[in-house]
Amino acid sequence: MNTEEPFIQTVSRPAAGITAAVNEGAAGSYLLLEAPSPLRTLSSAPWGGGFGYHRTIINRKVDKTYACGDPVTEMNGFLEAAGLNSEETACLLTSVHMSGLGQNHLRMDDPAAVKVRADDEAARSLFDTSDSKLDVSSEPYREAQSFFETLDGRPDIRGRGKASLSAAADRDSANSVNGIGTGEAATAAAADTGIAVSAWVTVGYSNMARAGRGLPASALFPGTINIIVAVEGELTDEAMVNAVITATEAKAAALQDLGVALEDGSGATGTTTDAVLIASTQRGRLHRYAGTATYLGHMIGRSVYEAAMQSGMAYKKALALS
Repeated sequence: MNTEEPFIQTVSRPAAGITAAVNEGAAGSYLLLEAPSPLRTLSSAPWGGGFGYHRTIINRKVDKTYACGDPVTEMNGFLEAAGLNSEETACLLTSVHMSGLGQNHLRMDDPAAVKVRADDEAARSLFDTSDSKLDVSSEPYREAQSFFETLDGRPDIRGRGKASLSAAADRDSANSVNGIGTGEAATAAAADTGIAVSAWVTVGYSNMARAGRGLPASALFPGTINIIVAVEGELTDEAMVNAVITATEAKAAALQDLGVALEDGSGATGTTTDAVLIASTQRGRLHRYAGTATYLGHMIGRSVYEAAMQSGMAYKKALALS
């Protein structure tokens, strides 16, 4: 049995074919992310907020004194001055200088090559009470197997006649879920290159906060931790929301490890104006979940944490020099 975990590696190339650049010009400073085709997005910011499709994403720096009665109109003016299409662009605002940008890019080989994982073994042990090999045709086994396949974002392959987690079977099933006929499975499988995740984070915590604790209105000014996550893969709506949760948990973990705390010593979980944007290609492997028990969730958490630590350390250094 193969118990080898897939190899997750840090790479230099962003996921989803995105090009990334920091622009400094008359229109102001901003991180510009451009994708070759529209990405499905879920954003907490008002500019391209909620669910949508966007080819361009920006994280724009503004002064801490930024205040606007009609921020959408103001942003549209900024985009026009920058030569960007407002309908194709999702935007975030931050008071953090782009020199403090943190980023991390991860890629993993096709996880379908993993035939047996520790959690699969644990499930099997529930039903294997003899010295004989487990009957893989039994309903309890198939149900346990299906649970862990679904948790990992792998499609249910019950009814295939064999309880195999071979790369070929998993790829065929994934393509079937994505609406690709079996005759096209061999061609489509070649495009299923595993999972790729990128995170870009800007951390500023002059207006740090702890969720669950009240703050005066005077604390509501832009300091902001902005998180942008890009994924190569197809995410359900539930998985997109799950990705927001995982990214937020990673942010809070980074703040904890950075030692960011309120005056009473309790750890900050964020700032009063944080934003999260998740973007996916909606092509390739189907993901129904993005929690930390899944490959995708692990990669989102790790990439956001690493990027937040980079930016947080840069912000700490800037505070020490100010």
